[in-house]
Amino acid sequence: MGDSETSEIVKLQELLLGRFEELGIGAKATNNLARQLAHIAVLGRRFGENTLPLFLSLQTEHAHALFELVNAMKRDLDELRDAIQDLESDFPALTKAFIE
Repeated sequence: MGDSETSEIVKLQELLLGRFEELGIGAKATNNLARQLAHIAVLGRRFGENTLPLFLSLQTEHAHALFELVNAMKRDLDELRDAIQDLESDFPALTKAFIE
């Protein structure tokens, strides 16, 4: 992950933490929620805006590059899956803010 993506994640985390505070969500859950939601947003956008278009644009003659890209796609998807799984335990705190 590059410096621009890291700074984008940090900025999103700060915005999310502010929103969670407005909603009265407990601090323990908010840190993980903010971190994982920001991570998911940045990874997902990178995948949709960069990785998939590159996969679609590479010529089939570049089999080695395609192979490397498919491996990178798998790593990105694994990272997204992990971030979503890490979010699941704290997500009920977000929905609870609207029920109480």
